[in-house]
Amino acid sequence: MSGIVGYIGKSSAESVLLDCLTQLDYRGYDSAGIAISNQDNIKIRKETGRIEDLKALLEIDPIIEGNIGIGHTRWASHGAPTILNAHPLSDDKSQFYVVHNGIIENYRQLKNELIELGHVFYTDTDTEVIPHLLVQHDTGILEETVRKVLPLLKGSFALAIMSQNQPDTIIGISQENPLIIGFGENEAFLSSDISALLSYVKEMYPIKNGEIAVLKANEIKVQTISGEIIQPEKRIIEWTEDDFSLQGYEHYMLKEIMEQPKAIKNTLEGRLLENGVSLPELEPFIRKDFDYRKIDIVANGTSYHSGMIGKKVMETLLNIPVEVSISSEFRYEHGPLDEKNLVIVISQSGETADTLSALKEAKRHGSTVIAITNKRRGNIARKSDYTICTNAGPELAVPATKAYTTQIIALYLLAIVLTEKTGGYGIGLLPEILKELHQLPEEVEKTLIMTQDAIDEFAQVTEDQESLFLIGRGLDYVLALEGALKLQEVAYLHADAYAAGEMKHGTMALITPGVPVIALSTQKHLRDKTISNIKEIKARDAFVVGVTTIGDDDVSEIVDEVMYIPEVHPFLMPIIAAIPLQLLAYYAGTVRGYNVDRPRNLAKSLTVE
Repeated sequence: MSGIVGYIGKSSAESVLLDCLTQLDYRGYDSAGIAISNQDNIKIRKETGRIEDLKALLEIDPIIEGNIGIGHTRWASHGAPTILNAHPLSDDKSQFYVVHNGIIENYRQLKNELIELGHVFYTDTDTEVIPHLLVQHDTGILEETVRKVLPLLKGSFALAIMSQNQPDTIIGISQENPLIIGFGENEAFLSSDISALLSYVKEMYPIKNGEIAVLKANEIKVQTISGEIIQPEKRIIEWTEDDFSLQGYEHYMLKEIMEQPKAIKNTLEGRLLENGVSLPELEPFIRKDFDYRKIDIVANGTSYHSGMIGKKVMETLLNIPVEVSISSEFRYEHGPLDEKNLVIVISQSGETADTLSALKEAKRHGSTVIAITNKRRGNIARKSDYTICTNAGPELAVPATKAYTTQIIALYLLAIVLTEKTGGYGIGLLPEILKELHQLPEEVEKTLIMTQDAIDEFAQVTEDQESLFLIGRGLDYVLALEGALKLQEVAYLHADAYAAGEMKHGTMALITPGVPVIALSTQKHLRDKTISNIKEIKARDAFVVGVTTIGDDDVSEIVDEVMYIPEVHPFLMPIIAAIPLQLLAYYAGTVRGYNVDRPRNLAKSLTVE
């Protein structure tokens, strides 16, 4: 959940580290810090708040000049966001310096043992045990000391380490947590994410479990914990700086909402054929007999909602049971699992810790696992049997938008391929779905044009509201859940989603005159029932905004305001109808004065459980 950077070369380490940390602030932004070495001494500066706050500190309290350093931007998991708990962290003798992402699960036991040995601790973090362990097991050679300490640590973590005794060296470690090496000209980098390095390098290498990267001024060495030298296979970085720039938009969230037509095209490209679907990355899986008795979809947050949409389509087309589970629950509570279960895990970042744990649980029971992710080289992709990459491009705003729509597309493509293979129950529905998938990017573009200004106006209504309701039936109910989540994340509204027919079973007690309600009515076969539910709410004087398709006068006649969207196949309506809800969350957040890209208490890449 935090961001790590490291640099060794000829440039100012302070300048490089601050620049890289700025690109990583979506990973954590409640404190930040750097440690710089001039090859004689190592000094630390750290501050609470954003990277800008750290830069301001360095203006009034400069750090030593040097060409080697490590940096960190933190999302607090152990201990409050204070200067004391901010990284880098050191031992009480200032011998070792550590930045850390992840969780040390056995830190309490380790801390108690170290205290008994005379070590003095000052922070509330789990990270602080690491420099103390390095002191306790110090051999005088940093690499050997690290090798002694690593087997003592349990959990998922990435580390960058420096030593006062070897101030010319940085060590990087990745254990179920991303950390990559960037290869420059006579310089080397470490980072939790490629985005930090695009200005500096074209080649990278993701450090794997059980590997140690040793960075020195004229040498980059990768080896196993046992000391065996590994020749890293360098990979070309596919994304560019333009992918990570705002390109004239005020916020990344708005940019990424507006990028959805392009993102959907990229997800479909090379896969959506004239009369079918091809998923070459799944070819070995498709060649096998499809004899699964059940499909489990496992995800968190927005990805969980895309999984709920996928469930409806898969059950309709394949006529087999599909269950959707929250990743953090699935690891501990799930139904029978074996080789007859197909498990689909969904994660934008490809690093989500809860989903990674669920994946391992499925594999432990012998289930086949397909990952849907935006990071083809992430941990989840590497550990799954097969991977469908959404190809959506980088998503830097914490609220997921284009991730949601492209994950739904990926699920649909998988459902269609399996239906084509099995001659499944819904084979007759495919021609119409395929036809409309070809037209989908243009329909999404049309929706963006139609709804942006109207939603901006409605967002003004939310400025003085503390709560809001969203209702819908069938796929519209799932869409309401996603819309509520976005309003919670971005506008800090107490937004609740309900199945429209359930309102009268208790929730109607919360409907008072003027309370805003968004009523979703995009599924034709459920429209009459939804209209009845809207009338019940209007009878209590709620302020109702209807979201429905062009030409639907039945809904427009009974609501206070109406938002029209294009009509497409019912399966594709959750993608079209997501657009106004995403825009509403964006404008509601901005009108209330919040940083919509960096909502409080949230981070983008959830690498801790």
